[in-house]
Amino acid sequence: ECHPYFQQPKLKKYCDWKGIVLEAYSPLGSPARPGIAAADPVVMEDPVIKEMAAKYNATVGQICIAFALHRGLMVIPKTVNPARIVENLKSTELKLDAADMKRLIEVDKNLRLFRGEGFLAKGVTWQEAFDVEADEKFVIPKSE
Repeated sequence: ECHPYFQQPKLKKYCDWKGIVLEAYSPLGSPARPGIAAADPVVMEDPVIKEMAAKYNATVGQICIAFALHRGLMVIPKTVNPARIVENLKSTELKLDAADMKRLIEVDKNLRLFRGEGFLAKGVTWQEAFDVEADEKFVIPKSE
């Protein structure tokens, strides 16, 4: 999972270190995901992203996709709607400036929205499944 509210800079740095291209799974924050909680923030309603969409004459989704692409991520947005597929492809034409990239980085809430509760074994929390504690302790070595 990787979107403006869960940018995973540590994972991105690790992937870069290992020569792995990180996929921005759920790059729009998966607003129709199963198990969504009423209190969960909605990436597609973020005021900063909406402001940028207006500035670039783009959709909020296009800004999210362009942001991921500018970070060097592989992006595979889910849609079966032909018009949305075309719209998503136009994200590659957006050129976000450095100031806007910085603002988008500041939107990060380190908030995992897709917790996969439907896939977990009975009695296992998503924190255990994703081993959040080990992830927080992991340090990328200075050199290999």
